[in-house]
Amino acid sequence: MSDVVVIGAGMSGIACARALQAKGVTVRLIDNGRSIGGRMSTRRAAVFGKTITFDHGAQYLDQSEDAAAIAALGKGAVDAWYLGDGASRIVGVPGMAALPRALANGLDITLNTRVTTVRARCGLFQIETDAGKTTASHAVITVPAPQLAPILGETHPLVQRASNVVMRPCLTLMAAFNRDTPAPFVTRRDANALLTWIAKNDTKPGRSTAYQTWVAQANLDWSAANIDADRSETKRQMVDLLCSELGVVSAKLCHMGLQVWRYGLVETSLGNSFLKDGMLWVGGDWCHGAKVQDAWRSGLDIAANVLHTFDTSLSAKA
Repeated sequence: MSDVVVIGAGMSGIACARALQAKGVTVRLIDNGRSIGGRMSTRRAAVFGKTITFDHGAQYLDQSEDAAAIAALGKGAVDAWYLGDGASRIVGVPGMAALPRALANGLDITLNTRVTTVRARCGLFQIETDAGKTTASHAVITVPAPQLAPILGETHPLVQRASNVVMRPCLTLMAAFNRDTPAPFVTRRDANALLTWIAKNDTKPGRSTAYQTWVAQANLDWSAANIDADRSETKRQMVDLLCSELGVVSAKLCHMGLQVWRYGLVETSLGNSFLKDGMLWVGGDWCHGAKVQDAWRSGLDIAANVLHTFDTSLSAKA
């Protein structure tokens, strides 16, 4: 049995587990995915025998003090990405996924395991997964807010208290072109366009330059309208939009992929670092906002509150 089980190995879960383990707490992280990091992710693809990558989730960390503090913890796995206009951002190298991997080094992590229910029983939490049961005295859940209900039940008080959080889908296109394809910009953000964010991914440090690679994110309304549409048709439409923005023909396209983030962006946040019910905590980026540091802050604040309960129980026994 672990002292604490953290469900969700994104940035919030990693921050929480690191802080707890540093204080001697036995922590186990469980995640449904094949890798850690949540939306701090990197997709690999093979194009004519060459491996290329796309940062198809979080694009960068900004240059804020909080973001810089996170990057400092992952020294060796980050670098500066220069946008061509004098501005720069912090990115993971050789991909965004490198940063959460560095930050999670030494943690006890179980991947490819879906948590189905979390229930309090006799002073412990019984955590049911598709691989069996585990127990813990404390439980932390850092999944997107809309995914709390299937785990805790629709009537759970934490589910009710998180019901005002709004997370929107985001459709992300990954496209590779021949190297000689015109590249009119490094990044472009336009809140009024169907593709609100376009970035030349191969300009980030440590990326393959075998092909010209682009990441494009659709706006929230278009993403919501097409979230369950035919994936092939969605890719085709987004490729056409990207080619139009770049001023190129689709004949130069060498690869295309689509990532569907059903809970991709936080539109309405909770306004607090976490929610708590007994020895159960829930949190994530949806507590404060859409940035990486928002997720990290939630995880750290949860860990501090968890540690306070251990300190209180030890004082009571003394």
